[in-house]
Parts: sequence; structure tokens; C-alpha cells
Amino acid sequence: MVTLIETLRLTHDWAIDRIHTLCDKNEEHEYQNAYSIQKEFSEWLDIKIEDHDIFSLEYIGEEDDTRPS
Repeated sequence: MVTLIETLRLTHDWAIDRIHTLCDKNEEHEYQNAYSIQKEFSEWLDIKIEDHDIFSLEYIGEEDDTRPS
């Protein structure tokens, strides 16, 4: 099972990679898309913010045996 830390790292890296990919296309609408991603993840990408409050909900799915039948 993937840990929360691994999920956060994957999402952070995806945002950075996606911003670079969009900017490399040198098209105005792609710059706008990259800017939208930057705004959405701005707190995560701000190197001046050391700690973040992360709230995670436990998965409840078909494989979860704790649900009532």
C-alpha cells in the first residue's frame, strides 16, 4: 500500500513536471495552464513554508472489512 508521504511526493513532483512540460510548449494557453497549476499548488511549492497541515481520510472501499454488511 502506498503511504501518504509517497502520495504527497508523487503529487508534488507531478505538479513541478507538468508546469515545466506546459511551459516548454511555448504556447500562450499552455502558459495559462501552467500558471493555474502553480496557483493550485502554491502553498506546496513555496520554499518559505516548512510545514503544512495535511488532512487525510481513511479509504473505505470494497476491500475494507470494517464496513457493516
